[in-house]
Amino acid sequence: MSDDAKFSIKMGMEYPYNEREPIDNYELAALGILANLNDRRGIKQELRNVDLDVREEIVTSLADIIREAMINKF
Repeated sequence: MSDDAKFSIKMGMEYPYNEREPIDNYELAALGILANLNDRRGIKQELRNVDLDVREEIVTSLADIIREAMINKF
């Protein structure tokens, strides 16, 4: 695993986009992705403007996509 990936996961745990701890590793992966995106100019500003209920939906949706990809390995 790259240091960037580890750092993104760490930041996702410390500063979760949906403001709560992940319920599983799939949500942790989603939070790591969002932490990585939050470190990018232009995207950061847009993600900060999202309401908490929508943030929760984004994390859940990303976790579901990651879960599906890992289970079915298309």
